[in-house]
Amino acid sequence: MSVVGVDAGGTLTKIVFEENGALHFKTFSSEQHVLQWLGILAQNHKLYITGGKAEKWGEIFPHAHIVGEFEAVCSGAKLLLKEEKSDLKQFTLINIGTGTSFFKVDENGCERLLGSGLGGGTLMGLGGLLTGESDYYELVRLSKEGKRELVDLSVRDVYEAMNSPVPEHLTAANFAKGDASSKKADKLRALTNMIAETIILLASQASQAHKLENFVFIGSTLKSNPALKEDLSQFQDMLSYTPIFPEKGAYAGSLGAFDVGREAEHSQNRQ
Repeated sequence: MSVVGVDAGGTLTKIVFEENGALHFKTFSSEQHVLQWLGILAQNHKLYITGGKAEKWGEIFPHAHIVGEFEAVCSGAKLLLKEEKSDLKQFTLINIGTGTSFFKVDENGCERLLGSGLGGGTLMGLGGLLTGESDYYELVRLSKEGKRELVDLSVRDVYEAMNSPVPEHLTAANFAKGDASSKKADKLRALTNMIAETIILLASQASQAHKLENFVFIGSTLKSNPALKEDLSQFQDMLSYTPIFPEKGAYAGSLGAFDVGREAEHSQNRQ
């Protein structure tokens, strides 16, 4: 029987399944639509579900298998890197979903280091409060067009003509220049940058103790979001890290669940 990997997140649902020998990737923003779609698939497929809503959906689909979220994202990330011909063995894995989780990945396995409440949920929630927009793709489109320096107070603004002890482009205070006249796009770029800055600082601190210099970014918040990727890459010279963005990084959780399910089915068939 075929397998479907499902990442039931707090904001988006990502699905991986195999058809005609090829993997297919789908994203749903409507819970009603994805549940209807899975209801049809579940008649001929086994569902392997991970993510924040996995237990809830397990009650709706009693024959589904629940896969631990940390196991799924780590397994999926390794598969994505392998697919892209990467030979990385040690790295910090940063999963930017509704919130953000940080993992140490090496030859011994995967260990969660810490987490943050800043992530895609912040972009959707606070972004909506700041702009009145509620569509993810509209939020990231506007963010790409915005100029955060019109909303954020930079080190350059503070020191003006004086010599600064740190690079002038760094943020001195998030949103300190923003007001009612600030454009939506500028506020969203400032928000994207605030999320990125916090993630990078946490990742850097967590990685130093383990001497990890490669940061692999996955998660649905990176989907079609060039502004976030750019902001996550801006501190390379200062903090000495290499950012890596797997092409299908948004599907790491669902791909990991799919792989766990595929291995389980193969083992069962061999018995």
